[in-house]
Amino acid sequence: MSNKYAPVFINSTHFTSIALIILVFLFLSCTGESNTTTIVIPMESSIPTSEATPKQPKQNYTPPLTKSITPTATPEVEALFLYSRGLNLFRAEKFIESVNAFSTLIKRMPNLAIAYKSRAAAYYHMEKFELAKKDIEQALLLDVDLGGAYLYLGLIHKKEGDIELAQKNLQMAVNLIHPIRETEELRIAESALGNLNK
Repeated sequence: MSNKYAPVFINSTHFTSIALIILVFLFLSCTGESNTTTIVIPMESSIPTSEATPKQPKQNYTPPLTKSITPTATPEVEALFLYSRGLNLFRAEKFIESVNAFSTLIKRMPNLAIAYKSRAAAYYHMEKFELAKKDIEQALLLDVDLGGAYLYLGLIHKKEGDIELAQKNLQMAVNLIHPIRETEELRIAESALGNLNK
């Protein structure tokens, strides 16, 4: 009758198999991103010690990630790209394409006031004043201090012959437009305000 508690002796074949498994495990656990590899092998210690130690609970092994995650563009970076594209098209006087670029930006970031203001500017140059007014209204709901919105609102009122409203909005534009970041818009506002009564 065999004793089920008899000691197990490891022969050279078993030792080679265990060594091969450890080497494969080491190879698979390396990610190429660090110089060190930590191996956690859950096991119970059967080595006798001079002091009695409490049994440690088994640790769950979590394999390292082997797949790198490709970062995607953040909404801010994408918005900056779309805004720059729309602005370049606007400066090239490609107003329809500019409207399309700003419309895409508005769909992705509907709370971006400068996108509405910029699309309103393109609509203004296309003489679609009602669409421009709607965008200006939305831009000012989002940012009441957006000077460029007052500029185009003033220019629309001037075209429509409402000099009083044109003057009021153009003066707001001159007061609010940043003199360094928005030099061109400030120049247009000051010129339009100066030529209002001519």
